[in-house]
This record gives sequence, structure tokens and C-alpha cells, in this order.
Amino acid sequence: MVVRIAPSEAEYAARAFTGETLERAAQCMRTDGALILEDIVDKALVKEARLTFAERYARYLDGRPHDDALQVGDKRLMLTIDFEPPFDSSEFFANSLLLPVLSAAMAEEFVLGAYGVVCSLPGSQMQHRHRDGGILFSLSGFDRLLPMTAATVAMPLLEMSQLHGTTALWLGSHREPNEALVSGEGDAPVVREGSCLLWDYRLFHAGTANHSTLPRPLLYMTYCRPWFLDQYNYHKQPPLRASKSWLSQLSSENQRLLERARGGWVV
Repeated sequence: MVVRIAPSEAEYAARAFTGETLERAAQCMRTDGALILEDIVDKALVKEARLTFAERYARYLDGRPHDDALQVGDKRLMLTIDFEPPFDSSEFFANSLLLPVLSAAMAEEFVLGAYGVVCSLPGSQMQHRHRDGGILFSLSGFDRLLPMTAATVAMPLLEMSQLHGTTALWLGSHREPNEALVSGEGDAPVVREGSCLLWDYRLFHAGTANHSTLPRPLLYMTYCRPWFLDQYNYHKQPPLRASKSWLSQLSSENQRLLERARGGWVV
């Protein structure tokens, strides 16, 4: 099962995990390739984001193909989200509890490579099992020995569950280059609003069916080493979209985190 880590009262008050907690989280990412961080985002902010998404991006919820959104399965699409309220909150993209976990797992600097929503519509079926990417030397088998180059962080705007659908994960599969040797149904955890699910970009996973009558938007962020580039998922839309005026108002730390947006994916 996917390991769950929740901040203690002291850690939540300080908005910082202890070194011991960070090492445990990093070890989970190294061995399992996945982790759940519980209760790191204000639930009221998550609710606001869900309502805003339903209103501002309603045209994507009609079940039809769109020129600026990628179909990633049956009734399931991936679209880029603008850094506008409430999605411009650093609690989402620069969460003070999340970023140190990524830093411990990568043991190196990283940047935000993509920011968007994957939304499964009512009646969507099980997604195909896949990797997001991150394979550097596909024919050599070396990738199973390498540290993580990129991670997906998924923050549900509606609880991930058997009813709404969740993400099934094949733990440890980031260390297995041969998909034929990855077996079983995967672990399909419940992830509550305010929590997030992290996985290594190489990990096999699949969105499960949405049996509810509601769209299930999943806010996702890709964090990667500065030299890594996703060549597979962004042929129809940019991975990041932000205004120059908004970027200029960020702290120097967050400007470094969003250097990919400053470097060209700007509107």
C-alpha cells in the first residue's frame, strides 16, 4: 500500500517536516516510487479551486475533443491551468510542506515543469496503464538504477475514491524496465481533499473509472530537474501558462521555481 505521511501538530504549525520525516518520505519515493502527503493544503482553498475550475473551464467538460487539451483516456482530458486566482496560490505550486519532500527525494535543485488539471468526466472508464515519462535510456536498462528525474504531484480538487475514481499505482515499477513483468491490479488509494499523491515519473499508473455524476478534476504539477524536458505530453498545449506581470511579483525563490515560465511559456 502507498505510504501516508501526515504532518504532526508541531510540523503543521511550523509548516515544515522534521529531518526524520523528510528522510522517511525520500525513502518511500526511492523504493515504492509513490507517497501520499495528507492535509497539507487548506480544504477551503481546494473547494474554491474546484468551483472556479467548474466555472472558468466549463467548455472542456462537454465530452468533446479540444484543440488545446490532450485526451488521455476515455472521457479524460489534460489541460493547462492559468496562474490566476485561486490557482496562483503558492499553497498549491510552492507548498512549504511539499517542496522539501521533493528536495529530499531528488537531492538536487528542481523546477516546476507543468501545471494543469486532468479531469475524468462522469462515466469515464479505467485508463490504460502507463508511465508519464522520465525514461532516459530505454534500451539499456540503466533507468531502474538511476535517481528520480521528475515527479508528478496530484492534488484532488474532489476526493479520489472508488466512487469518483482515483489513480492506481504499481509500486516499485519505476525500477522495472520491462512492463511485461509488472503484474497485479495496482494499489488504488483514497486521497482526500487537502492531501496530495506523489509518484516518480517512471512509475506505472492508471486513472480508475469515475462512477459518479460529477467531473473529477485533479490538479497536477510536474517537478523536474532543470535539464529534464517532457517530450511526450505537450504537443497540443504549453505545459505552463503565466503572465509576465504575475511572474514579476513572485519572490526570487518562486521565480527560480518557475523559470520555465519565465523562459518562454508566458502570455
